[in-house]
Amino acid sequence: MAECWRGPSFLPVILASGIIASIENGDLMQSVVRSASDSTGGGLSVIKNLELTTLLIESGLSPTVVQYLTGAVSRIYEIVSQSGVQILIFLAGLQSISPSLYEAAKIEGSTGYEAFWKITFPMIGPLILTNLVYTIIDSFISDQTSRMVVDTAFKSFNFGLSAAMSWMYFAIIALLLWVTTALISRKVFYQD
Repeated sequence: MAECWRGPSFLPVILASGIIASIENGDLMQSVVRSASDSTGGGLSVIKNLELTTLLIESGLSPTVVQYLTGAVSRIYEIVSQSGVQILIFLAGLQSISPSLYEAAKIEGSTGYEAFWKITFPMIGPLILTNLVYTIIDSFISDQTSRMVVDTAFKSFNFGLSAAMSWMYFAIIALLLWVTTALISRKVFYQD
């Protein structure tokens, strides 16, 4: 079953790295957004067109929660395109779990819920740690601080300051990774 999800789960990553990224960064996308905001009087997004915001506010949710939910829904493509590698790692991990473990659990009378928490989750524990480390490192690659370090070096030609900034940034990321790995690796199950 995991084979059928490999392609569709990685497709946004492929699209985001090529033509779609150039279109999103180019003049075509900006002109489409400008014309949409001019015609709708404020740039109504797809979420507002579906009136999800109004529906959630009328149901009694606070505006902060509604804004968070609609923001998450409107960023689904971005979230999926940033998590393609992690999805592939999880799919490979799910395929590596022996079906005989599930068969034995089923014979013993376990439910699907119990099989997930007693077999699947512990077996992909090392992959959760791997994906967490990958995600933390990936999130720091293209943020504002990295751009500031590069700009300091190659626009201001202040290589000493840039090197000092990059070493401090590296120390902060390394400390964050060390704390995260130390906390989570205690709970990871490694099969012999």
